[in-house]
Amino acid sequence: MAERYRVGDLVWAKVLEILPHGALLALDEETQGFLHLSEIAEEPVNRVEEWLQEGTELLVKVIGYDRLGRPTLSLRRVTELDREVAEFHREAVEFRTMLSQRVVNVAEPQRTEERLEWRLSRWLAEAEAALNTIRRRRNERLSRALGE
Repeated sequence: MAERYRVGDLVWAKVLEILPHGALLALDEETQGFLHLSEIAEEPVNRVEEWLQEGTELLVKVIGYDRLGRPTLSLRRVTELDREVAEFHREAVEFRTMLSQRVVNVAEPQRTEERLEWRLSRWLAEAEAALNTIRRRRNERLSRALGE
């Protein structure tokens, strides 16, 4: 089985089931991991129910894999900085999702012929302006030459 999560990854997981020695958490639709009793808090925990409830969402850290290939998780190894980074990432993803759902009116692109016609008309206008400048300068030179 290809391991989707690497050791050290932070994952938002949902508590699926409370067990005598820990809890079973859903990392995504396909992956479940185990959170052992010893990885819930710094101080000793006697009962998982004191700390967790089914359906609760937690930020956990992947600390390894068991013999069945399931991720083993830790709640107590998640630092305050990890929580801040995860919250920032979550907000960024939500913001990106909101932006992607926004409707933007984009002008319909012009057909190629219309663009070519526009370019040709602009080129003709610039050419006409350049010719007028050349004619004006020629006339000025002629009038100076005749006036002298």
